[in-house]
Amino acid sequence: MPKSLPTSLLKIAILLFFGIQWCHGQDQYEREYRIRKSQFPVLQSDSIWDGPNLKRKRFYKEVDSLGTNYILKFKKDRLHYALSFDKDGTLKKTGFRVNEVDIPDETFLAMENHLSASFNKFSIKRIYQQYSIHDENDQSILTSTFQNLLLPSIIYKLVVIGKKDGIKNEYDFWFNAEGHLINKRIALPMNHDHILY
Repeated sequence: MPKSLPTSLLKIAILLFFGIQWCHGQDQYEREYRIRKSQFPVLQSDSIWDGPNLKRKRFYKEVDSLGTNYILKFKKDRLHYALSFDKDGTLKKTGFRVNEVDIPDETFLAMENHLSASFNKFSIKRIYQQYSIHDENDQSILTSTFQNLLLPSIIYKLVVIGKKDGIKNEYDFWFNAEGHLINKRIALPMNHDHILY
């Protein structure tokens, strides 16, 4: 009996270890790094760079469980834009920062109800209105973005600080134009190891 006890404990410890690893692996994490323009992919469409109104251009690399994206952030006409590209410089999605008042009331109420059901306490840090590339080409998606069109295909991304059962985390939530949840993930803080000035 004494000899089998350590073996049993070892088996339980191994099962517990792999169980924790499996549960931990189910979360989708992402991290965003600031990079130099020279590290950014060559863009497929030069029309993105056109226009003198693009201010405060910054370049980022976002790594998550689904792959790597490159993000160009800039300010234009008092709005903060973010354009996402793949490693080949192909435009994947576009968007800009909005406020609660910019979202239809029914849509925002549906999103808020979902967050209230998910957390004991939450605060919305940022909201983005996003457009994805599907049947449209780069130019039409850019036109929709810069004209702030409320299309049925738009997606709202909310960066939320949520607290449940005493645990506080930052999350990314994606909702469709009606306010129905599409996806969520835990957001890791930005890596400030290599801050570029």
